Amino acid sequence: MVQRQHKAILGVAMVLLGLVQAGSYFVDSEWQFAVFGLLYACIGIGYLWAEVYTAGG
Repeated sequence: MVQRQHKAILGVAMVLLGLVQAGSYFVDSEWQFAVFGLLYACIGIGYLWAEVYTAGG
């Protein structure tokens, strides 16, 4: 249970960090780095789905 909570916290942190990065670079019109932030957020969503929501037990 605790390990699953840690994985959930890590996944949410990845998503939030990616969104913050994307937002800050969109404001500065740095599109390529903003896309990397969105990609990182998508990786975080994939991590949440794979490790938290669909993991057995």
